[in-house]
Amino acid sequence: MTAIPFEARGKNKSTITLTGMALVGSILLCSTLLCSTLTWISPAQAQTKNNDPLFAQGKDYFAAGDLNRALNSFRQYEALKPNNIAVHFWIGLILDQTGDSKAAIAEYNQSQTQAASIGTDSAELRINMGNALAKLGYSKEAQSNYQRAIVIDWQNPLAYLGLSKCLIDNGDYDGALKAIDRFVALGGRDVNVYLIRGLALTGQSKFASAREQLHSFLNSNQSNNQTDNQPLTQLAVKILSEIEIMQ
Repeated sequence: MTAIPFEARGKNKSTITLTGMALVGSILLCSTLLCSTLTWISPAQAQTKNNDPLFAQGKDYFAAGDLNRALNSFRQYEALKPNNIAVHFWIGLILDQTGDSKAAIAEYNQSQTQAASIGTDSAELRINMGNALAKLGYSKEAQSNYQRAIVIDWQNPLAYLGLSKCLIDNGDYDGALKAIDRFVALGGRDVNVYLIRGLALTGQSKFASAREQLHSFLNSNQSNNQTDNQPLTQLAVKILSEIEIMQ
């Protein structure tokens, strides 16, 4: 577990050490919004708007939350159409949502390879690839995929959300703030915006502003009864306590 020190400016030259800061990106990328379903959108519309009954069945099962049956339907379709771009995307999405991010990346790579063979790409594929990579701790690789997603579709807010978390993980706090501001400007909404800003501002030693953002995160969690954000809540509380020691 890695600790990254934040050097305080001013008379007190001790440091705030955020234990496990290198894992922050991975934790944050499991947030509800970023792990929500991303609909495949690509110039290869002939493949993605698939009316095959087996493919349609898989999508219906997925929409109903029956991921096991959805995966079975897509696997059957994959056996018939192994070079189909979209089926690998959907299989990867299901595998990632059921906790097998490594296998999901393999499926996303197949989808990406097939897309490249016909000269196309997908922001949604890149974002989902970034999510899976980040969960496995490959922050720099995840960052590259989010950046590629922005090149493909600069108005996709989720690309900026993912990018902001990777930039924090990689120590680019100014870039993280710009990315999260862009996410919000594009209409993105996520309670973790406060936490991301708080982390970035802490990294810049702007402790007063960081404290404000972290308190907003905790207050928002409490008012919305967010019980699934406990690790992030604990992280925010820890940083606040260390900021208080510094003041």
